[in-house]
Amino acid sequence: MKSFSDNSTTMSIQSSNPAEQATGLQRCEAEAAHYALLRRLAPVIRHNMAGTLQPIAMVAAMLERRLQKTDADPEVLLKNARDIVALSKEAAASCVDLLGWLAPKENRPIKADAGIAECLGMVVTQLSFRGFSVTDNTGHTDAQVPQSALRNVLTAALIVLTDEAAVPGTVLLESEFAQGVLSLHLELKAPDAPASARAPEKQAYRPLEWRDLQALAVQESARLARSGTRLTLQFEASAGADSHTLAETAQA
Repeated sequence: MKSFSDNSTTMSIQSSNPAEQATGLQRCEAEAAHYALLRRLAPVIRHNMAGTLQPIAMVAAMLERRLQKTDADPEVLLKNARDIVALSKEAAASCVDLLGWLAPKENRPIKADAGIAECLGMVVTQLSFRGFSVTDNTGHTDAQVPQSALRNVLTAALIVLTDEAAVPGTVLLESEFAQGVLSLHLELKAPDAPASARAPEKQAYRPLEWRDLQALAVQESARLARSGTRLTLQFEASAGADSHTLAETAQA
């Protein structure tokens, strides 16, 4: 005989709202896609963190050698100490920003130009190792977009396009901003010279798929459209404003 608690659990499951179940499934898919994206970006994040810390170690080693000398110049030692302090502050800020890819504290706005450049910087080196190149034709875009949306959706779109490609090619990136919407167009161009199909790559983690990109887009309130090897991403955006105006808007 089933206990009262068993019956209550069964009734609770059977009476679940289908809409809530669908929302929960979408959330799980988005989290899985985000994890897969971060696994693919982990080598770059690790490399960038190490790069910000390396100058501190170099200056510290130099300071240590100078301290061992009896005739060390106090002014030079003081300068080295100040350099370490300045580099430490820069490294801390850089590491905090990189950790924002894992768990952003807030979905702050960013200038589209800076956000696009940031996303390209995270993937362009890895793509070049695989034979791909990226041509950025976005130019100057006077728009502010949510940083998290751009980081997750644009970066994932670049990886999805190249993961699905049979041969390496060039990704063309263009943008347009109109009526509060930033549209990014990505198109994978095959090489001019015929190329044979590439051998399957040994990825550090699984390839990203179209459904991963869809899940991330839903989570970030972005819109997607696809036609072959051409993708269009659309983000809610606002006209560019200086930091003072943005601060006044946030306080209001």
